[in-house]
Amino acid sequence: MASSDKKSILIVDDEEIIRDFLFEVLSEDFDISVACDGDEAIEKIGNNKYDLVITDLKMPRVSGEEVVKYAREQNPAYQVIIISGYSSLYAVSQSVNNGACAFLSKPFSISELMQTVSGCIAS
Repeated sequence: MASSDKKSILIVDDEEIIRDFLFEVLSEDFDISVACDGDEAIEKIGNNKYDLVITDLKMPRVSGEEVVKYAREQNPAYQVIIISGYSSLYAVSQSVNNGACAFLSKPFSISELMQTVSGCIAS
């Protein structure tokens, strides 16, 4: 971790292009860690403390919903943003019911991302 005054974010997505995009956009203001799937995310959450987790919803083996549940079991105050190209009303409501602080539908703009991240980290 670089500077201790920066908030830390774990980015979880099975698509490298999305991980790279999120890293690029957020790394100037935050300490960023990345995980390429839900298994790796759960391992990192178990070993580290993050201020925010941003996770894809649909991933092979371990879904974003499982990442949210695990994070919230570790610490009920965990802030998690779900991102997904599958933004049905059911998916959004399930994510919020499982404890996500926000849901972003892909594709989203940089300003939407920054606004959502700021809102979740502030709460």
